[in-house]
Amino acid sequence: MERITEDQVARLVGFVSARIPETAPLQGEARRTAAALRLAANKQIAAVRFHRAAPPVSGATPDLAAAAWNLLVDFAEIWRDHPEFPADAAKETFEFDCDSPL
Repeated sequence: MERITEDQVARLVGFVSARIPETAPLQGEARRTAAALRLAANKQIAAVRFHRAAPPVSGATPDLAAAAWNLLVDFAEIWRDHPEFPADAAKETFEFDCDSPL
């Protein structure tokens, strides 16, 4: 995760957050879908920020931080064809242990 900069995190977070519509003007299934997307995105964003700020504990933090980042990148890939997609920020990292990723 050291090679992922705060700027990359901010740009990817901003991109994902801007793509999810606000739920207030929506109705029915569209509202539930937007709420679920926002909840999932916010959980990944919080996980990335938490694990980047947390001190290393028994080697688990880098693994969880990388996994959280990779899931956020995967989430952003939904809008890969969007003209503002931050391709230089949406880089996966594979620092976790492949034998026991979580």
